[in-house]
Amino acid sequence: MGIESARTGKFLYHLTRLSNLTSIVSDGLLPRKTLLDNRVNFGDVADRVIISERVQLGLDIYTPFHFHPYSAFDVAVKNTYARCKFIYICIQRDFARNNNFKILAKHPLSIDECELHDYDYGFEQIDWDTLMEKGRVDNYAKQVKMAECLTDLPIPAQYFTQIAVKDEEVQEEVEEILSRAGLSHPPYVNTQPWF
Repeated sequence: MGIESARTGKFLYHLTRLSNLTSIVSDGLLPRKTLLDNRVNFGDVADRVIISERVQLGLDIYTPFHFHPYSAFDVAVKNTYARCKFIYICIQRDFARNNNFKILAKHPLSIDECELHDYDYGFEQIDWDTLMEKGRVDNYAKQVKMAECLTDLPIPAQYFTQIAVKDEEVQEEVEEILSRAGLSHPPYVNTQPWF
């Protein structure tokens, strides 16, 4: 799987620290504002300036997903926190569509007016040719490659399709957390070469 399949892919991707998984499995994947309002401790990797701007735009009430695991955000976080263990929580795009997720066709901080679109309309607003173009790193391309799919709903772990991990060590840790949680339908845990 590569960025060239981002338009036709089946998943949406949310990067988080492995250390957050126990509370995510217990309480669901929650928006940042919900976590902060309820004083939930979580391993935060987001840039403070960007978070401040997202709060001003009212985007902190949403959990963001990307259409591929290759965004500039993902790369920056994994490089900045190289000693941390990360996972991708993957959900089906049909789940997002059926639950009225919203779409931003570019990174929200690159847009003069932050306008959330309904899923189907927003999907068509994404410049997919640019998003899927390998090696393109100009500012416009970076912003397009960080298009987001967002929800203000809590997402229980039973709706995670897959948890993508870097290696077998993290896979074992994730499977142990899921086993302890006793989920009736735990997500598939999969090592990914693209991680």
